[in-house]
Amino acid sequence: MANFPRKAFILGAGLGTRLKPLTDKTPKPLLPIAGEPMVMRALRHLIRAGVSEFIINTHHCAEAWATVFPTREFETAKVTFVHEPTLLETGGGLANIAPLLNENDADLIVWNGDILSECDLLALFNTHVKTGAESTLLVRKEGPNPNVRVDNKGVVTDLRNRLNAKGGEYQYTGICIVTRSFALSVPPTAESLVEHFLRRISEKAGSIRAFLDSSSQWEDIGTPEAYEALRKKLEPRITVSLEEAARGLNCDLVAGGEIVRGGSARKFARCSSTAHGKGILCVDDGSKPENQLYGPIARTLRQAGLNVPNVFAEDADRGVLLLEDLGNQDLLATTQEATFPWTAYASAIEQVAKLHREGAAAIQAAGITLSDPFSPALYRWEREYFMEHATAGARLDRGVQDEMASLATELLKDAAVCIHRDFQSQNILIHDNSAWMIDFQGMRLGSSFYDFASLAFDPYVKRDDMQLWRIEIEDHAREVSEWKGSRDAFTQLFNTAATQRLLQACGAYANLGRRQGRPDFLAHLPQGLALLAIAASQCGRNRLANLAGDLAERAQKNKGK
Repeated sequence: MANFPRKAFILGAGLGTRLKPLTDKTPKPLLPIAGEPMVMRALRHLIRAGVSEFIINTHHCAEAWATVFPTREFETAKVTFVHEPTLLETGGGLANIAPLLNENDADLIVWNGDILSECDLLALFNTHVKTGAESTLLVRKEGPNPNVRVDNKGVVTDLRNRLNAKGGEYQYTGICIVTRSFALSVPPTAESLVEHFLRRISEKAGSIRAFLDSSSQWEDIGTPEAYEALRKKLEPRITVSLEEAARGLNCDLVAGGEIVRGGSARKFARCSSTAHGKGILCVDDGSKPENQLYGPIARTLRQAGLNVPNVFAEDADRGVLLLEDLGNQDLLATTQEATFPWTAYASAIEQVAKLHREGAAAIQAAGITLSDPFSPALYRWEREYFMEHATAGARLDRGVQDEMASLATELLKDAAVCIHRDFQSQNILIHDNSAWMIDFQGMRLGSSFYDFASLAFDPYVKRDDMQLWRIEIEDHAREVSEWKGSRDAFTQLFNTAATQRLLQACGAYANLGRRQGRPDFLAHLPQGLALLAIAASQCGRNRLANLAGDLAERAQKNKGK
């Protein structure tokens, strides 16, 4: 996004008193989570949003920061340290680094170094710019200290109940955006930044605003107990073997029944038990938090009448699931037949349309927190994922980048529903002549067209007549979704979503193939790029279509090398 802050100030100079003895020799932001300093999660999130330079203040154990970032770089971003021999607190720390901002730095993101969040930074920035605020605080409805008062116009009227003002009570997340002029106005004294917020509230009503954070993750690690709980939540668990899992659920593994499916985080095997008969045993190592949602989502969708495997048993602490065995045939296998499997495709479209209609209400009623919804930030991540991996990091011209960015603008206008997010032929089983959905743990709110297009523009399916059947898929999707707009508008969104989806898919094929040693995924890249060229052309993104066509030819020539 144009003018998005390129610099972020990471508050890293705290003493970490509440986490002693863990912080005796380590600043709190550098405590490890899943094998790396926790602050790196925040830095990656900021880089995905558009930040290219970090300013980090240091005090306690300053040398530890230099050890973690010896090159003064992190991924694509520059890292600058500003040491505070005497602790300046958050306000004095901001005043101390304000001279590092130049005239091009209209705004600055301020992020407490011990905060983990998946907040929508682009939406926060949009609100900040739209309101013309000097500072916009990211707040949440719930938290341990809901002492930020906000009126019904989003204006912050009080903090810590110092001004006796009215307004709803919210939790400050430790994340905000401030203007350069605000940063330069902070006095160079050792005090909390809250003090300057309060001064500006009193001096100029409406200058401090709030933006409500509705993302699924916000963590303020304040105690050793909270830190250990977070480690348990985010770090891979000690994986049990399939044999151990089977014994724990009183099952017997079927000889030779291990199923090679999905990534390295999960293993599957066929089994049998007296209580449930045939089943699929799944063991998850915990490295992907979204996998832990599979059981709760499956039970909820099953109760809502959707075709998903029954969950016979679950040991959530050990990452073990016992699922209904729906057989071997997935939708991809049916496409190998001479006759196109239209009945199976039609059933799949009808099932996912039912998910779109009923899924959100069922999930909400069950109290399940899904992965973050599609947003400008997530769409941006998908296209940057494509640029980083599928184009081998080549810098694209502005016209191509603008076309890619316009995809998100168009899709975000569509109503958000509960979508599968990976609705392709290998994640649809055919059982009793009907389609059954699996691998829906990445489910989230987004445009229904993302699912329809994922099915129609599936790089795994290679048939000469697929272009004709793609039209049938689109027509049936329009019918079962009860679309009220024009046929042309549906077609435009259908191809726009396909283009966006294929950016993500091609990025994944290239990443898994080139960087993670999975040539089986890389083999699908030429087809994925060829489909991207078709979809982009059909929705008017001609520059992107030309690029995808060139990349497809190159990938095809390099196939097998």
